[in-house]
Amino acid sequence: MIFTRSILSYILPLENITSEMMCNTLNKIGLEVESFCKVVAPKKVVVGKILECQKHPNATKLNVTQVAIGGVEGAYETRQIVCGAPNAREGIYVAVALEGAKLPEITIKKAVLRGVESCGMLCSSTELGFPKINDGIMELDASIGELVIGKELSEYQLFNDEIYEISITPNRGDCMSLMGVARDLSVAFELELKPLNPPKVSDNAPGIGRVLQIMTSNKYDSSLLFQAMETKPSVLPLCVNVLLAHNGILENSWLKDALSFSTLFSGVILNAYPQSFCQLDGQKIVLTLKKDESGLESIYYENKKLSIIGVNLCTYESKESFGKEKEFIALEASYIAPEIIAQKVMEAKAKVDTKVFQRTSRGSSPDLKVGLSVLCGLLLGEEGVLYTDAQELIGIQPKNPVTIDLSLMGSIIGVKLEKLQVVNILKGLGFRVEISSDENFIIAEPPLFRHDITGLQDVAEEIIRFYGIDNVPSEPLHFVQHNQGDSALNTYRLRRNLAQKAIGVGFNETVHFVFENREKLQGYGFEVLEDALDLLNPITQDLNTLRSTLLLGLLRALERNFNNGFSAVSLFEMGAVYNKKREQGTNMAFVQSGLLSEERYPNAKGIEGSFFGFCDRIARIIGEFDLQAFQSAIQLFHSGQCAKVIQNGKEVGIIATLHPKVAEEFGLGTTYLCELNMEALQKRIPQVKMYSKFQKAQRDLSVVLDENIPYYKVRACIESLKLPNIVGFYPLDIYKDSTLQDKISLTMRFALQSDTKTLEEKDINATMEVVLEELKKTFGVELR
Repeated sequence: MIFTRSILSYILPLENITSEMMCNTLNKIGLEVESFCKVVAPKKVVVGKILECQKHPNATKLNVTQVAIGGVEGAYETRQIVCGAPNAREGIYVAVALEGAKLPEITIKKAVLRGVESCGMLCSSTELGFPKINDGIMELDASIGELVIGKELSEYQLFNDEIYEISITPNRGDCMSLMGVARDLSVAFELELKPLNPPKVSDNAPGIGRVLQIMTSNKYDSSLLFQAMETKPSVLPLCVNVLLAHNGILENSWLKDALSFSTLFSGVILNAYPQSFCQLDGQKIVLTLKKDESGLESIYYENKKLSIIGVNLCTYESKESFGKEKEFIALEASYIAPEIIAQKVMEAKAKVDTKVFQRTSRGSSPDLKVGLSVLCGLLLGEEGVLYTDAQELIGIQPKNPVTIDLSLMGSIIGVKLEKLQVVNILKGLGFRVEISSDENFIIAEPPLFRHDITGLQDVAEEIIRFYGIDNVPSEPLHFVQHNQGDSALNTYRLRRNLAQKAIGVGFNETVHFVFENREKLQGYGFEVLEDALDLLNPITQDLNTLRSTLLLGLLRALERNFNNGFSAVSLFEMGAVYNKKREQGTNMAFVQSGLLSEERYPNAKGIEGSFFGFCDRIARIIGEFDLQAFQSAIQLFHSGQCAKVIQNGKEVGIIATLHPKVAEEFGLGTTYLCELNMEALQKRIPQVKMYSKFQKAQRDLSVVLDENIPYYKVRACIESLKLPNIVGFYPLDIYKDSTLQDKISLTMRFALQSDTKTLEEKDINATMEVVLEELKKTFGVELR
């Protein structure tokens, strides 16, 4: 937004405020100054008055004028000046550049134009370095001050002015007006705002109820205030046109420019319905507020939509003729909460007038009376008639008060302020303040135009804006680092870490619906929801319950991949499952089917997968685990190749080969499955252990034992001995032939090492002897 010192001086006394103070203060209170400049009329440009205007004898588009440039009436000092401006005429006051005046693009000299001497130039605004306000010469009026012929133009504030351009953040719609900026500056400079002069209403003026009625039949979100007047179109004051030109919104339309200036000045959304839309004809005009086809509140006249509140103003062609008979105009001031209009426009996808919608969506001023007062003062004129009273539809709700704990606010802004200081700042900003009996609390009701203030933090921001961040004493930051994670974050990190590891060993992640077919789950022996807890309205009959396993979805994904020509498929999924009580858990499942690696040099036939190879891939994801064979009731699993996954002595899942019959149903070859309970998996923190500096030895032990004895029992037996010299062991080979009958030969490899010395042969043999004796005692093994 752009404003000038001269126009701001109508609201705020700025005599003792320098431009440097103004810029620094605007930046401090959050209204960042994007640009600043001074504009001064050139020297030797004075106020003049055209005394006579005649057509040039040798040029149809030129006039020869006699212009007073000094003296008093009856004894004027005059100059003859040739001028081509279409609006040059007798009796108007103009800016005259005398001989020797240095304008931005020309130095004025005496000249002869088509045989007529010209001693000076009548200037337009652009020729003096100001923005364009019309197509001819600039006409001066009393809005710049008392017009004294011969007075230097630069002695008037309008022509020796300061131009400020400030950026307004989206939450500060209240500062998109001169009154909003002046309000903030009045608090910052501790100045009182000047009162606005209301328009004069004649004692015998008719009441608005005789000519205008506002109707609505529905609940409305907008607030509207209407006034009416009869007035003649006239030229707006020069200071108004200059400000609009600085902002790039001057249209040279009497009514439109009056609306633009009044809205820019007051922040109120203003609209006008001229006589071309609503003819009086001796009868009352009825305007109706109702929703249009898009659900937006609009003003209608005889079923014709004139405007949309907060979105578009009344549109009309400018056909005004200054000085004609009085014209009836209905004036409207409106307000609608920014969050409401923004939501409605988004839902309706309506086309908007950006100049209007930018203000309403950021928060226009709800002080409708002030906006209409400014507008009426511009339009009324000396002969105009302003109807008494007003028609209104007001539905503005007061804002919720904010309880301010002064000690808490002091800790927020970094300094404790006096109660009176806080109260004065808030009152200056338009807050209604109530002082409670407790000295540490204040109750403040934000003004309606500050929709962005809802809590203590917002109030603290307002206080620090005017107290000044530079006035807050600097203190070292006392910061104690705490664990920023919680159980949910730790769980999420564990799961994504497992997913990354799975991808790293060649599995592809999939995602399926949490729904499954109840009949298929039951057919394969999986748990299903109790009837009373099942879905009442499933999305399809094929997905009519919540899943209790991830495996069926993965098997269907395998089937689709093989149908699409893939020969090596490894998939995993992590997601929610439900037990019969509809209690949610999280599982992670893996499937591997076909080749482990597709045909590619140097493996021309690809690499075949195996059960233990699949186990090794799972171990690289979740860490080491043990297997315990068991018979599962789930018909997906091969009865002879199914095992529990044991980790840290706790069952965490099942790993198995897919049953051949089920594999045939899905059109798959040898397929391996694994499903793990995520709640049972734990992230293990690596533990640092001392390592021995002495040599490690290896010994193999081959024993013959009953083939029905599982290996995990043999391992548990050896571990129970807690022999310090054994640092590890694992099965190396299993052998069986007819001579062993119902027994097998198991070979185990032991790693032996001491922390205190290099083990001798006798030490190694003694340790192995203890192991062998324990195995003989427990399982009846024989040394092979």
